[in-house]
Amino acid sequence: MVAKKVKIASAANTIVPAYLALLAKGYLVTRIGASEHEETWQALKGGDEFISEDPVSLLGLVVLYEVRGMDWKADDAEIDTFVARFP
Repeated sequence: MVAKKVKIASAANTIVPAYLALLAKGYLVTRIGASEHEETWQALKGGDEFISEDPVSLLGLVVLYEVRGMDWKADDAEIDTFVARFP
């Protein structure tokens, strides 16, 4: 039996699943600002705060922190490697 491969693209149908994933991870998720052209979302947990323009990006920030921790920022060498690979 051939295993299915996953293909997910960021689109409107990923907003609710991203929100639900954040809830499952224990975050309090709120929309803290909304206007006709933009909105701001916030995820809170244990004093940690993540802010983004949509739940999908918000989930990305949470995972970024989970993977890289307090040293989430790229250092100069990592930036140079990235820029060299994607000029």
